[in-house]
Amino acid sequence: MGIPFMPSPLDQQLLGRDRAYRKLFVGMLNKQQSEDDVRRLFEAFGNIEECTILRGPDGNSKGCAFVKYSSHAEAQAAINALHGSQTMPGASSSLVVKFADTDKERTMRRMQQMAGQMGMFNPMAIQFGAYGAYAQAVSIDSMTLNAFSEADFQAVTVDIGASSI
Repeated sequence: MGIPFMPSPLDQQLLGRDRAYRKLFVGMLNKQQSEDDVRRLFEAFGNIEECTILRGPDGNSKGCAFVKYSSHAEAQAAINALHGSQTMPGASSSLVVKFADTDKERTMRRMQQMAGQMGMFNPMAIQFGAYGAYAQAVSIDSMTLNAFSEADFQAVTVDIGASSI
């Protein structure tokens, strides 16, 4: 009986990346194109597992899609061949083909957007002179508090209440 193969952490990370980077975002499509049209455009580069055109609430195409390949190499070949290669009828610029964000990247981008919207840097803090650093710290603390859901806040309150009894 052979020794079981255990991939190293680096191998696991690379395997995970290859699994994650099989899905493409395709932008600047003709809004009249169907999933079959998009499949035909991309099938020359490998086995397509999924093809989904993004649609609005009215059912009309948003002019973009996701295409998922069986392998990272197939997805990369499609990017190399199709990105910027043509302008679809009715589109404002050339075809955009790139790797879709992973869940982790999407989460990080949303967190950065929220931090920007909630004012990680508070311009009001500058106006308080000597109290500027304090005002900015209070702003960041309040943003952190707002990040907790009500249930989390209640759980913390219950824990504090129980420990003081």
